[in-house]
Amino acid sequence: MKAETEIKENPYLCYQCAKCSAGCPVAEKMEILPHQIMHYLSIGMEDRVLKANTIWMCAGCFTCSVRCPNDIDITSVMDDLRKKSIQQGISCPVPDVLTFHNAFIKAFAGRGRVHELRMMTEFNLRTGNPFHNIKLAPKMLLKKRLHVLPPKSLKGFKSWMKKIWKH
Repeated sequence: MKAETEIKENPYLCYQCAKCSAGCPVAEKMEILPHQIMHYLSIGMEDRVLKANTIWMCAGCFTCSVRCPNDIDITSVMDDLRKKSIQQGISCPVPDVLTFHNAFIKAFAGRGRVHELRMMTEFNLRTGNPFHNIKLAPKMLLKKRLHVLPPKSLKGFKSWMKKIWKH
């Protein structure tokens, strides 16, 4: 059996300046703001954090981590919390977000790069809405933001992934 995910960052380093929350582009969708996540973790309220939608709404954009004056990688905290939530069987409060997360991880894990067309097709099929973003496709193709063929794999990516996911 796999060991439970540990939170690699120290929540006690956060002194609640809230710069992470102030810069978060999806903060209005979160039940608990990023700086509050760190506070809850520091006072031992991990269960509350694991059940909140915040860890699933996080865009993984690193804005919080870049803004943190204590160099806390809050983005990795959110990743670790998502992993821990899945391991503990805690249901995601926003099922489509979990579906997207799984489609993204599956797409990324294969090559180290995401083939957006395949990932979004899988997401749309899994959510029962196969033509959800179809109107965006021609515009994205013209701007070379959507590629028909998948990208090349990153060299050595699969062996790197095996090391990472072993732990």
